[in-house]
Amino acid sequence: MRTLRWTTPSLIAALLAAPSVAHAQAPPPAERLGVYSPYEQQTIEDAMRDQHLLRDAFPEGKIIERIEIVALRPFEQRDILPRWLNVFHVTTRESVIRNEVLLHEGGRYEQDRVDDTIRNLRRLPGVPQLSAVLVIAAMGSTPDRIVLLVITKDVWSLRLNWNLVADSGGLDQLAFQPSETNFLGTHQILAGTFILEPSAYTLGLGYFVPRLGDSRVTLAANADVMVNRGTNSPEGTYGQLVAGQPLFSGRTEWSWDATVAWQDAVLRRYVNGSLSDYVDTSPRCAGTSGPPPARCVLPFQFRSRIYTTSYEVTRSFGWDLKHDFTLAATLNRAVYEINAPATTDAQTVADFVSQDVPVSDTRVGPSLQYHTYQRRFVRVIDFDTLALQEDYRLGHDIVARVYPSFRGLGATRDVLGFYGAAQYSWAVRDGLFRVAFQSTTEEQLSQTSRPTWCGSGACTSDASLQPTAHLVTPTIAGLGRIVVDGTFLYRWRNYLNQTNILGGDDRLRGFPTNFFVGSNVLSYNVEARSRPVEILSCELAGVAFYDAGDAYIASSQFQPYQSVGVGLRAVFPWLDRTVFRADIGFPLYRPIDPSTGVPIPPYSFLLSFTQAFVTPTVAPTPVLATGQGADAP
Repeated sequence: MRTLRWTTPSLIAALLAAPSVAHAQAPPPAERLGVYSPYEQQTIEDAMRDQHLLRDAFPEGKIIERIEIVALRPFEQRDILPRWLNVFHVTTRESVIRNEVLLHEGGRYEQDRVDDTIRNLRRLPGVPQLSAVLVIAAMGSTPDRIVLLVITKDVWSLRLNWNLVADSGGLDQLAFQPSETNFLGTHQILAGTFILEPSAYTLGLGYFVPRLGDSRVTLAANADVMVNRGTNSPEGTYGQLVAGQPLFSGRTEWSWDATVAWQDAVLRRYVNGSLSDYVDTSPRCAGTSGPPPARCVLPFQFRSRIYTTSYEVTRSFGWDLKHDFTLAATLNRAVYEINAPATTDAQTVADFVSQDVPVSDTRVGPSLQYHTYQRRFVRVIDFDTLALQEDYRLGHDIVARVYPSFRGLGATRDVLGFYGAAQYSWAVRDGLFRVAFQSTTEEQLSQTSRPTWCGSGACTSDASLQPTAHLVTPTIAGLGRIVVDGTFLYRWRNYLNQTNILGGDDRLRGFPTNFFVGSNVLSYNVEARSRPVEILSCELAGVAFYDAGDAYIASSQFQPYQSVGVGLRAVFPWLDRTVFRADIGFPLYRPIDPSTGVPIPPYSFLLSFTQAFVTPTVAPTPVLATGQGADAP
């Protein structure tokens, strides 16, 4: 849920009246521009041969005499599945691809526009819908002319879109989103939703339009209903409606979006394939060894009622060095309720609410955000998508936001919030090193609903800081990489009672999913990732990992739990760009599970999608899926 931004009338007028920045010098292209995996290199060679073209090694500034689109179907001769299956797939229309190309016939070749074109095509909605996106300059009819060859490969658009989170204790979540992700070749998405969890299942529908006609306006809508598996009765709904026009290029000057979203649902924590419990471990509940008394245990669940509406507009300045100002307004109402069994000890319920249930709050007000960054990218392979190209932004990334909320507009409290983040990224040959720092401080100004530790004046009600470091080493001896990631989230004021969950799925493999809960998190991870190997057009790789960390409330409770393990990674370019992973982890220390009174299992396995941890970023996430974000994997 995003906050929206606006500012004083004088600043608005200045932004509206500001002239466009002169593009005196183009930003540099992605570093390591010509890096291709063997799979992508074969794709280029086949397309060039079929089009009777030869590469132009120095295309910058030359006239584009024509643009050739090569839209590959999901199944080719090199793929393991038969090509007759393509009859059930509608290939992306040439006009859809051509609309995303930011160069035109008769214009001049500019590498920065080529890079933006590649990132936009990767960002087309779907799973994503395009796995390989390659833009090549070929020799034209004269030395000063080139042919622009745009190669894309569709993934199968009639999809089950499944996701699985399972461990040694059972199924935590099984999700299906049957969809047509390339409706009539337009990249519009028609989708249904089915999510199965131990205590509930969800049914829903969604529709996504990446571009209305020839415009850049995007529309997205979805609505879902949750059904309790015990009673077979609906227990909640959630959904959203989003419209807007994104920053689709480094030269785009304006963007806007509007969002309405709601959630009225029961939120639950699942551990080892079942609904977990909150167990009161205080002395009054202490007893003999074994499970705790029933009066000191209640299900780890609560109802969340959230409504958000937001409107924002962004003015973007610069070209290589960007300065984006976002003005917005938002209303965000969040109500959290608990319905504990009548037999539960009243103090146990109170402790659960104070430790793990967020505080209800309503925010209404404007905000102003400033974001500056460099449009310099490093182009790599085998980071987060194995053998497919990825772009990661280099240099600085700085975000500053101020967001007041006023009781006079309907808010619960008068609050003045500040958010700041700074990040810097270096290319290390074909690797990456990124460090970042984020901080949030909220000053409560009103005299009602004040934390007990506040005085009579303004006080800091919520505050946090989070340093992060991420290193992807250069390829070592052609065998693979070492990936190191560390993060520390410290909330030194926490009136809203925000918490994080750790374990199993990502940072602490080997432990049950969602096993650790706390307001603070410290974790560090090391993975040795092998280079992918292509087998029948499938990309396969292995990992070995070491995880350490904890989620905790007080620093005295921190314990660096550790695990080791191995895993498999796979990408099927004719089906997806997202990595499938299977991990098995072994805890080096087996803590007692408070709900059972016995140590956790000696191992845990997990089947899911995406890498266990990906390259972090502090850049604001675009509201619209077609907008340009920080990185473009």
